[in-house]
Amino acid sequence: MADPIKMLKARMTGRSLRSVAREIPCSAAYLSDIMLGKRTPGPRVLDYLGLKREVDKSVTYRYRRRG
Repeated sequence: MADPIKMLKARMTGRSLRSVAREIPCSAAYLSDIMLGKRTPGPRVLDYLGLKREVDKSVTYRYRRRG
């Protein structure tokens, strides 16, 4: 899958964070958190970039008890 953060940075060349946030639409704070790696991009941002989130159902998770 393509890296959404790199794609956002490429689209922001010469543009402000707020102008891109208005175009998506989302808040500038949310978009900033995505750019800093604090949050994962949601469906609106991925749609803006022409991407979609895929879930691999073959992955299994195991939980272990502490101690």
